[in-house]
Amino acid sequence: MKRGIATAVLVLAASGSLLATAPTASAQGLRDLIGERSESRTNLRDLIMDRLASREDLRDLLRDRLERRDDLRDLILDRLATRDDLRDLLRDRLEGRNDLRDLIRDRLSTRDDLRDLLRDRLERRTDLRDHTSDRSATRDDLRDLLRDRLERRNDLRDLILDRLATRDDLRDLLRDRPERRNDLRDLILDRVRDRDDRDLSPLLNRIRERMGGGGGNS
Repeated sequence: MKRGIATAVLVLAASGSLLATAPTASAQGLRDLIGERSESRTNLRDLIMDRLASREDLRDLLRDRLERRDDLRDLILDRLATRDDLRDLLRDRLEGRNDLRDLIRDRLSTRDDLRDLLRDRLERRTDLRDHTSDRSATRDDLRDLLRDRLERRNDLRDLILDRLATRDDLRDLLRDRPERRNDLRDLILDRVRDRDDRDLSPLLNRIRERMGGGGGNS
């Protein structure tokens, strides 16, 4: 742009110098010179207008580039903000994953504790069943023992009754023996009276002595 202005200035200076150096030129030559100067001025005006239009175009271009740069800056800022948001989102996802891992670990620990609790309850139930079985067996053994003791008591009662009956029989027998002895004595005396008193007197005395001794002992 500055170069075009300088060219226009040089053209005007050349025209002025031509006018100064040719005062004696003809009117036709002056007319031609004026025509050329008019064309040069027109060309210069067109050149200036083109340069101004080019300057406007360049200004518009610069404005567009600045706007694009601003748009690019905004886009970059948006991208950075989006990247920060994405980083925060990823951080939140990672924290959520860690929380989920901790939750799963806690659930697994709780499941292990629940499994141990169930195992303990099953073992206690088994121990209770065994204890109940032992108690039942002990109760059966105690029932059998009581039955045996009752049978033994009945046997002992029967034995005592038998002993008592035997004692009563023995008492009756002892009570009957003196009577039988007296009956035997009377029988012997009757038999002896039927015989000769002289032949049987020594035997009779001996029997009396034995019978008397036996009666005293009874």
